[in-house]
Amino acid sequence: MARQDRARKPGIDPLLVRPGAHFTCVNDGLCCTDIHALGPITKSEAKAMRKLSQASVAYNDDIEDLCLAASRDGGCHFRVNGLCEVHAQHGAGAKPAGCRRFPYGLVATPDGGRITTEHRCPCRTLGTRPPIDLDDAVPSLKDEHGEFEIDQEAGRRIPLTEGRSVPWADYVNLEGNMLERLAAGEQAEAVLDKRPFPDLAERSWPVYAAEFFDMRDGTAGGEALVWFGDALLALTAGHAPPTRDRPWAPFFARALARCERPGDPEAMYNDWVGDELWMFRWLEWGPFDVGRAELATRLAIARKLQSWLEEIGLRADQAVAEALMVVEIATVSSEWPKAVEDIV
Repeated sequence: MARQDRARKPGIDPLLVRPGAHFTCVNDGLCCTDIHALGPITKSEAKAMRKLSQASVAYNDDIEDLCLAASRDGGCHFRVNGLCEVHAQHGAGAKPAGCRRFPYGLVATPDGGRITTEHRCPCRTLGTRPPIDLDDAVPSLKDEHGEFEIDQEAGRRIPLTEGRSVPWADYVNLEGNMLERLAAGEQAEAVLDKRPFPDLAERSWPVYAAEFFDMRDGTAGGEALVWFGDALLALTAGHAPPTRDRPWAPFFARALARCERPGDPEAMYNDWVGDELWMFRWLEWGPFDVGRAELATRLAIARKLQSWLEEIGLRADQAVAEALMVVEIATVSSEWPKAVEDIV
């Protein structure tokens, strides 16, 4: 029995890719802009970058840490003609971990290491992409010493509701059924089976929406948070937003130009929800029922954003890709975890 317990501890062997997950970098370039704050970076990374260019590092007041400096157009200091000069001259290993790693992540589970992807990049969401290749992913998941970096850990028991958890195998069966339904084309809302915008213990959704407006800081990421606040307030208080800029628009237009045919919006949403389940982001905030409600809420916000973007003339798949980018930017902000933790 003890041997079985040891074997079932969370680990990363073997490495696992979610069936149906596709990604390859085709240099759309959005990730090399201030849509992601270009950091944080460690002190050792900052030292290495300053050796390449003294002006390449700056302190970011919003995240209270060192980041790569942005040029006037919001691009990374090292972005030249749309490409990374550090990568071109010194190889992928010379880049800071955040640059080298994006959009990949790694979750340790009793079955092995789950390779995850973020959907904040049109390389991940738009156009024909091959299945995720382990040979491509593995170098991005290792640190400068060649060791795997783990982002999240799922244990041998998974919390489903407050006070109730189930063995790992039972959760995998539950999750597997959901992933199969998503892959078969069932609407994501039905698979999640949770009401968006659940009751909050202390504050209200419109109050949290106002917090996102306050995060506008002149960057593309700050503008994305305002779009998120607009949709959150529209869905919970009937807010009618003004016309907003889309500083990320050129990158998505470039991505759309390489698309041979339009993508299926519902398949894009299902792919995103599948990845959100696969990566266990929700474990940071509470049990699975809270995670499903949170995800249903972001899905509703993404659909509202999609409708606005289509109204101004975007093709449906581009509108979904931009909407998913916005809701993911909000997810990694300082405010969204506070809202999720307030869910009753």
